[in-house]
Amino acid sequence: MEPKEPGYTFLVVPDSGEGEVRQLLLTKRRIRRVIVAASVAVGLLLSAVLYLAVSLPRLSRYDGISEENLRLREKLVQMEQKIQEAESLMGRFRIYDAQMRDVLSEEMLPGFGPLSEEEMTALGIEENLGTAPWPGADGEPMEEIDGEITAQDLRPVELWASEVQGRLELILRLMEQAEPRVSAAADELEDLSAIHAAFPQVWPVEGSLTSGFGYRRSPISRTRKLHAGIDVAAARGTPVYAVSPGVVDTARYNSGYGRIVVLDHGFGIKTLYAHNSSLLVSKGDLVQTGQLIATVGSTGQSTGPHLHFELLIDDKAVDPLDYLPR
Repeated sequence: MEPKEPGYTFLVVPDSGEGEVRQLLLTKRRIRRVIVAASVAVGLLLSAVLYLAVSLPRLSRYDGISEENLRLREKLVQMEQKIQEAESLMGRFRIYDAQMRDVLSEEMLPGFGPLSEEEMTALGIEENLGTAPWPGADGEPMEEIDGEITAQDLRPVELWASEVQGRLELILRLMEQAEPRVSAAADELEDLSAIHAAFPQVWPVEGSLTSGFGYRRSPISRTRKLHAGIDVAAARGTPVYAVSPGVVDTARYNSGYGRIVVLDHGFGIKTLYAHNSSLLVSKGDLVQTGQLIATVGSTGQSTGPHLHFELLIDDKAVDPLDYLPR
């Protein structure tokens, strides 16, 4: 028979002295287990307390970093919106720039974006990469951060974002102020270009100039009267061309001018082609510079085949030789 393991016996007796008396036997092995379990539980509890004590300051610091990060993110979103507005304005400025380039026909007109070497040479600009550092905490270049990022480390980035946002807003204000003037200048240049294009760009016919603009003795009535255009002698059937783009205002027979074509070029500018043998356009047709519109003839009050050509500005005849290309 094995010897009984030594231990301790506890009796649980009710205070009243009545009722069942309970006996609790605790061996030394069981007591050791209880002590070990209690020690482990106390160790775990102490570890948890120490972990919380160490982590709370760090968690508080991370909360500050999170707040800084959220503010920085808001600034970046605002910067993105400003950049989109600037890109939209820049797109409109590019359109104005293209319009001005077309009107002025200058290859070296500065535009937007990086300048080419030819443009820099023509404008007398030397390449300058700049020496100013990227903005940091004290105007120094921003350095890479080793280890843990803190709220203090994020402040230079937030300051940089604020500075960039302020510069973007300034650029936008300047561009918005300049846009109406640039747009008006582009419109004026386009109008000037359109007016220039409305005047004669080519001669209406190939031939010999036989009579100019001004007062002369009429070969028909033999009286002195104003000759409101020029006469160019040419063989019957010689092509007659539109001197500039326009719309056919008149294409019919006239007792004095014979078969005539009148083109409306806009801006109060019209041209008249008279004494034609045939008309190749109709009222309302759109014509371009150099387009065939009629053939030389001698219809109406004419002494021989020729083209009578008139230039009218606000319905007043002017000397075509002052406007035809030389």
